[in-house]
Amino acid sequence: MTQTQSPAVVPEELKWALTEAGKEAVAVAPGWFRAWPTGDERWSVVNIRGASQVIVNHSREDERHPNSWTVRALFGDKAVELRLGPYDNKEQAIWVAHAVLNLAFAEDPKP
Repeated sequence: MTQTQSPAVVPEELKWALTEAGKEAVAVAPGWFRAWPTGDERWSVVNIRGASQVIVNHSREDERHPNSWTVRALFGDKAVELRLGPYDNKEQAIWVAHAVLNLAFAEDPKP
C-alpha cells in the first residue's frame, strides 16, 4: 500500500511573513537581504547565512519608531537592522524573522 503525503498547511501568519520578508530579499543569491545603511552609505545588504543570530528587538529607545519591534541580524558583536518593519507587536516580528530564515536557507527560494 502506498501512502501519500498531504501538502503541509502553512499558517496565514507565515504566508504574510514570507511575503513581507520577500520584499527585502535580494535576488543575487540566497540569503541576501536589504539592511538599513549606516553613516553615509546609500544602501546596504547583508547575507543572513553568515549571521550568528537573527533576533527581534524592542526598539522603544529608537526615536524613529518608539515602542515597536524590529528584526536584526547579529554578526559577531555587530547588530544590523534589516529593512523590515517596524512591527507593532513582537509576534509579527518573530514571524518575519522566521520567514527571513526560511528564505535564506531554502533550497529553492521564492520570495
